[in-house]
Amino acid sequence: MREKGKKGHPPLCMPPGRRPRVLLLGNGLNRVYGGASWSGLLEKINRTDYTQEQIKTIPLPMQAVLLSQDHVDESLKDLREELTQCELHPWLEKQLQRLLALPFDCILTPNFTYELECAMDPDFLNVPYRIRRMRRHTAAVKQSEKRFMLHTYYDLPLAHGPTPLFHIHGEALKPDSVILGHYFYGTLLFSYDNYLTRRAPQQCYRMEGGHLLSWLDYFILGDVYTLGFGFDTAEIDLWWLLCRKKRERASHGAIYFFEPRRQVSEIKRGLLEAYDVRCESLGTSEPDNDGYRVFYEKAIGEIGHRLGRSV
Repeated sequence: MREKGKKGHPPLCMPPGRRPRVLLLGNGLNRVYGGASWSGLLEKINRTDYTQEQIKTIPLPMQAVLLSQDHVDESLKDLREELTQCELHPWLEKQLQRLLALPFDCILTPNFTYELECAMDPDFLNVPYRIRRMRRHTAAVKQSEKRFMLHTYYDLPLAHGPTPLFHIHGEALKPDSVILGHYFYGTLLFSYDNYLTRRAPQQCYRMEGGHLLSWLDYFILGDVYTLGFGFDTAEIDLWWLLCRKKRERASHGAIYFFEPRRQVSEIKRGLLEAYDVRCESLGTSEPDNDGYRVFYEKAIGEIGHRLGRSV
């Protein structure tokens, strides 16, 4: 707990019992065997004569705006069918199933696509009524959100119990919800601040059916295990949340960042540690593609060990 007089946000009331256990899963595992990449997405939405080499010095969200001529939403609607196909490489399917077997209370992903859902149920995208049945929203809103999905999630029926999965930057089935471009990042960040500060100082974060009411609550209160997500500095909303979590005056969870140690990312690692993120390389540095495969397998085993579950 921070000392009295220190600047920070009013304390949150922790949910009863232990801290929430949260997985933040990025696109890294998909990339091991040639899955969709950011550069591949930019190629598909490019309406200009610019190459990615020419624009690589500007932030990633601005790259999307420039190449789509500020028609990111329309471009993604054109790609909806492609982005909602789900054929998983056997290795990826196995690793995702290992993660789904771990006793997480919540899963967060910035991915627009549905690898986790398809690892749980290969027919997920083929049965529309099943998608509608699994899509839920918390009592904080009256219906599933169309754009900034702070309270809308998929309720995964996993072996250890129902687990909310939030697509924190939107999803391909709802192209208007996808966050690309600085305008949308900025508006999203405003919605974070609005949600986290509109309560009275003495008010507790509420729960509904054992679940917190927003993925932001899980991120702030929980122990967050980050895997396959590089924390690119362009992800301004998540860097803001790291700072917001650090400034919380009440006892709250840690963030564990699993990534091999690479020379090019040393400055980023230093910045993460300044925000109290615990960086875990598991003794791995500068891996090739096979090295990443081994690293992810090892990291999932290590996370399982820390959660008391061998996978």
